[in-house]
Amino acid sequence: MLRIDLLPRSIAQGRRNVRLLMFSGVAIAVAAVVMFLWLQQVKTNIAQTEEEYNEAHTKAEAVRAIDSEASAKQTELDPIAGKIKFVEKADGSGEVYFDRFWKINEYIYVQAPMSSFSISPPASVSFTVQVSDTTEAGRFVLNLIQCPHITGIQISGMPPGESVEPERAGSATAPTIAREEVITFNVTATLTDPIETPQPPAVGGGAGAGAPGGGMPGGPEGMMPPMGGPGMDGGGGAPPPPGA
Repeated sequence: MLRIDLLPRSIAQGRRNVRLLMFSGVAIAVAAVVMFLWLQQVKTNIAQTEEEYNEAHTKAEAVRAIDSEASAKQTELDPIAGKIKFVEKADGSGEVYFDRFWKINEYIYVQAPMSSFSISPPASVSFTVQVSDTTEAGRFVLNLIQCPHITGIQISGMPPGESVEPERAGSATAPTIAREEVITFNVTATLTDPIETPQPPAVGGGAGAGAPGGGMPGGPEGMMPPMGGPGMDGGGGAPPPPGA
């Protein structure tokens, strides 16, 4: 059927405007809902980020506190660590004394018993021996000068002398002459391999003790056995002197 629109064009234009307005309103409403939902999501993300930041900040504060405490403990432990190192070195220094003693003792004649031995760090050595006659005195000296562990050897001592026993009252016998059969040698020398004495850590303004044996001059004096070197009478570390 043929339809003829006799309405003015303004009415048709108005109807189109109304439909356009309705469509625009719906579009604006949808856009508002979408924007609202987006804003809500942004707020949620912001809140979550703030929560994570606060948690991370708390952990960072805890880590800084632990780090500060660890630094304080390290500061407290540094002096202790220095003392431990000193004790370790001092504990081993006694071995150094005895090492030098035994090296020298190998070149001391077996029939020359030692009555004292002292090492004054870093390199001073002194000891005393006794021999019974000039033959053993010669053997002692010849053996000792072959020792490569000491230098600048100086030996002092008196050879055996003679003593006269006075005549007893009422005795018809003449005074007798007795010969002293003991020679005492005092020896000083210098170590070819000096001893390094560990120094205590300077903590609290005080100085600790030195190496073990600090109370004994020169280390292990008085701790040495009163004997000469093992086997120096022809079987020790140095070749025996002529006629030994």
